[in-house]
Amino acid sequence: MHFISLLSVLLLQQPPDAPQVPAESPAVSTESESAPPQAPADSPPPPEPAPQAQESAPPSQAPSANLEPDEQPSAQTVVTATRVAQPADEAPRAVTVVDREELARRPARTTPEALAEQEGVFLQKTNHGGGAPIIRGLYGQHILLLVDGVRLNNATVRSGPNQYLNTVDPFLIDQIEVVRGPGSVLYGSDALGGVINVRTFWPRFTSELTPIGQLRAQAGTADMSLQGHLRAGLSLENTAVAAGVTLRDFNDLRGGERVGLQRYTGYQEGDASLKLRHRLAPSLQLAFQYQGVRQSDAPRLDRSAPGDFRRFTEQQRDFLHGRLEHTSDGLLRRWAVELSSHRQNEQVDRFRVSRDRIERDAATVWTVGMRIEAETSPLESLPLRPQLVMGLDLFRDRVTSLAGRSPLAGAESFSPRTADARYPGAPTSISTGVFGLLTSDAREPFSWHLGGRVQFNSTHLPEDARLAELFASAPTPPPVLPEDTLNAVGVAAELGAQYRLARGLSLLANLGSGFRAPNIDDYLRLGAEGPGFLVPGRALRTEQSYTAELGVRAHRERLSAEFFYAYTLVSGLVGNVPTALDGATENPDGLPYLARQNRDRAQLHALEAAVAFQVLPRLSLATHATWTYTQQRRKDLTLPGEPLILEPLSRTPPLNGLVRATYTPLDSLFFEAVARWATAQRELSAADRLDVRTCAEVPDCNGTPGFVAFHLRGGVQWGPRLRVSGTLQNLLNATYRTHGSGVEEAGRSFVLAVEAAL
Repeated sequence: MHFISLLSVLLLQQPPDAPQVPAESPAVSTESESAPPQAPADSPPPPEPAPQAQESAPPSQAPSANLEPDEQPSAQTVVTATRVAQPADEAPRAVTVVDREELARRPARTTPEALAEQEGVFLQKTNHGGGAPIIRGLYGQHILLLVDGVRLNNATVRSGPNQYLNTVDPFLIDQIEVVRGPGSVLYGSDALGGVINVRTFWPRFTSELTPIGQLRAQAGTADMSLQGHLRAGLSLENTAVAAGVTLRDFNDLRGGERVGLQRYTGYQEGDASLKLRHRLAPSLQLAFQYQGVRQSDAPRLDRSAPGDFRRFTEQQRDFLHGRLEHTSDGLLRRWAVELSSHRQNEQVDRFRVSRDRIERDAATVWTVGMRIEAETSPLESLPLRPQLVMGLDLFRDRVTSLAGRSPLAGAESFSPRTADARYPGAPTSISTGVFGLLTSDAREPFSWHLGGRVQFNSTHLPEDARLAELFASAPTPPPVLPEDTLNAVGVAAELGAQYRLARGLSLLANLGSGFRAPNIDDYLRLGAEGPGFLVPGRALRTEQSYTAELGVRAHRERLSAEFFYAYTLVSGLVGNVPTALDGATENPDGLPYLARQNRDRAQLHALEAAVAFQVLPRLSLATHATWTYTQQRRKDLTLPGEPLILEPLSRTPPLNGLVRATYTPLDSLFFEAVARWATAQRELSAADRLDVRTCAEVPDCNGTPGFVAFHLRGGVQWGPRLRVSGTLQNLLNATYRTHGSGVEEAGRSFVLAVEAAL
């Protein structure tokens, strides 16, 4: 795959006066209403007119593989919502797409920041090395992250924001697909609020597009950052291989005029990748990949001061993934078998000068998985010729954890402290599920989809004596929790319909449910996290969500627009509630003790609107806005007999959005002005008021102020070999942060990105 060459071909083949659909348009497909997307030139002719986007696809193009985004009929084709490739403006769900063109025009510093300007996604950043997407008021454990269709979430994903998405190399991204709303039918646990699938590049055969070397570089003045990526590949008739390496260095970030340099924000990173495709037969293909990342010394700004600071000394991820896929013209059009292995390691060091010690907390998670999936050809005997996607998956997680202390002067001589370990022993978790999704032809005036999943989860918990050790001198020490195996069942279903009122105008209605089984972090987490000190507990049940969604989508020659309203009810939402240990409600560091508990329920309302309009052949305007309202019912374990407390969910985003104007005087040249905004968020939960990321230890905290930030961008492409883009960000040097974040956004600064084909 050669990113620059493909972009240049697309640009040069477009007529100068053709209407340009803005990249941020919600109706992102440029295909016509009547014709299906075109397959690649080397695709075998279909036995009949293609009823779906990939009907005439070659074996390598199966949509659920996420192997060749370049081979999909359109750069805007999406697969995550249904596992069947289709233009995004025909998807039966609310989807957000960041494609190759947008990534090239608006190069992001990190993978999470590639979503910062997208409709329906609100980005929270605890530190400069993080980035947690919030979708319809849910985040962390309730948003499922995928890399090439494989789960990035594991059994230790915590309830608060995490930095997992930032362990995906942004220079590998070919497309990011976001499904807003539950996705548990196809993907299982955790997909209550949405699914984010990062699809990365794959090499090409000689009959497709010869992969050649690529060099990419990016620099930013806000943090004096430098990033470089080098990729080389080899393509043969039936074999293609590509390898890449990325180096990234970020220094302390400079905020707006009232902040200046923010200490404890810089970090370093190195990434490597290896991709291989081999065609065993015309209809049988094998694919293999490795992705690795090594982040070091990423501080946590909200918990750092000169004499007491914390940093993620190590953040590592190794990803192995293999896929065998077969396609045919028969009833069973495609089947695939996937095997994957993930190793994620996180090490946090706390430097406490007053106590002359370093406190180390580390956890490693090994995840092995298998997925078997099959897709039928359109079932001619049924109305609207639906297709069936079905399969089963199995994942196993094994966790090891350690804690230790060392004098500041002897950082290599750590003495282990089992009582401080994040998790005891080596807990394991197994989940296995079966699923099926029936989808009709989305190009018909009326289309529908129906699906369901049943999943079994089993978590083995070792004996846990950590609290008994910590409070051994208490008059009544906490009991030792015995070894146990806890089982949970998750059930999900979805039903939706799409009706075309007129050409380019559709109504959508969806009913769906999602679930999240309690994980190892829920049961066993011990230690400081977010606004408190978590203590383990085992009386938890599966969270269940129910969502009703209504939408209107318009896609005409010069106008693209969509509007969605979604209501979600979450039953048994697991959350942190105040508790007491040894008669105290706070630990020696002043953090409140918090226990995990299934709250009674939570309800969420979300409104999402987006409009893009081609004012002139070379000038387009686009805007989008998202509003979220949340409410939860919970108890306070320190106040027995008190009624249920009603309050917002933590980190509920304020009303926010964006306005963008794009001018392309030439096919190879563009300019862009952007205003990103958010109103003040005054609706806070008790956890928000205790969290320094929201209320920075000030009395009478009233939330996060609103902001408007202005940016200018431009870019030019010289032939098929070179592309340069630049961004002047935060023109007014405003001081602002997104709600719930622990770091101020960049002040006035410049970002330069260069892409060159070698």
